[in-house]
Amino acid sequence: MLHGCNQTPDDFAIGTHMNALAEKYGLAIAYPAQSRRRNAAGCWNWFQPMHQVRGMGEPAILASLTRKLMRELRLGRDSVFVAGLSSGGAMAAILADGYPDVFSAAGVHSGMARGAATGAMSAMAAMRVGASGGGGVSVSAMRDRSAGSSFRARRTARFTPPMRR
Repeated sequence: MLHGCNQTPDDFAIGTHMNALAEKYGLAIAYPAQSRRRNAAGCWNWFQPMHQVRGMGEPAILASLTRKLMRELRLGRDSVFVAGLSSGGAMAAILADGYPDVFSAAGVHSGMARGAATGAMSAMAAMRVGASGGGGVSVSAMRDRSAGSSFRARRTARFTPPMRR
């Protein structure tokens, strides 16, 4: 579970109610934190080219962390998912696209596709009006890349957790 800008993993856990679902269904959840040294607003650096490819930057770190947890908890790929909000959603999309051998599914809320930006300024523009030049990876392109695997890209999915009264 990847938090968005100006959020902590604890904020994200509380806001998503995922811990309650994990408890109910016996799931393990990791909430990695972005260092304020890497990004002053605590955002994942999804918009920088070095953080958009397999084997480099934050995606490599997150995939390595995930593989370590998979070994420790004896989890197979079919049990491993990534999800995120905003910058965390964008990083989740990058991880799903770059590491289909690690993640069997991804949930992206308010995140941009890999390649939608190449720096902070283009990230702001992409969030305002969409990626220019079609640089992002489309859902159909992700679906094509996943042919033959159990990963399938979908346009939308909706889950509404029960509201507290």
